[in-house]
Amino acid sequence: MSIAFFDVDGTLLPHPSLESRFFWNLVRQGKIPATNYLRWIAQMFRIGATNLATAAQSNKMYLSRVPTSVLSPFETRQDRWIPAFFPAAIQRVWSHALHGDEIVLVSGTLAPLADIVKAALERELLCRGIETLIAVLATRLVAHNGRWTGSIGGAPMFGEAKRTAAKEFASSRGVALAQCSAYGDHALDRSLLETVGNPVAVNPTPGLRRIASQNGWQAVCWRPYPQRTADARHPLKWKGEVAR
Repeated sequence: MSIAFFDVDGTLLPHPSLESRFFWNLVRQGKIPATNYLRWIAQMFRIGATNLATAAQSNKMYLSRVPTSVLSPFETRQDRWIPAFFPAAIQRVWSHALHGDEIVLVSGTLAPLADIVKAALERELLCRGIETLIAVLATRLVAHNGRWTGSIGGAPMFGEAKRTAAKEFASSRGVALAQCSAYGDHALDRSLLETVGNPVAVNPTPGLRRIASQNGWQAVCWRPYPQRTADARHPLKWKGEVAR
């Protein structure tokens, strides 16, 4: 058995990110207290990060005192806000599952959102005749009395945290990382990709494209249009993918 680690945003699903979609849905519904925007800004100053993308991964104060029950509509009406998976992504996940590999989502998105993606992906696989349980390694939120505190439980799942989580997960399964695969789209996925034996850059950002080229990693372009069937000679390479 091997393990296939998949990033979510930009890898399995098109941008904008799930958390961005979630945030703007909450804004439109008036679910975020006005004072939370000030809390978020204050936390950004406390973090003191110069990179907005990485700082935002660590700052969830916009959810402070927001009831966890706001997730219910998102869980029951996924079709209204979760975009369709990239067809090639589904094919790749299906191929790994068909070969008996364990599927793991490793994402900086909020764990409750990653859990929704996990359930949707499991249904997609079931429609293709494979019943499997997908594991989730994502950013955990702290809740108290049915409301989020705005704090993160443990480390936010990006950068080195992804490498650490993958190592611990593979060790718990007794699987060598050299036998594993990983898929990511951003330079923040570098730590995860360089940890495994089969790294794949999916729709890579310019930064990750350079890293992939320097390291000789496979790079593919997955787009939201129907993909052709797998090439039987290369079950992990798909007709319709565009090499990058």
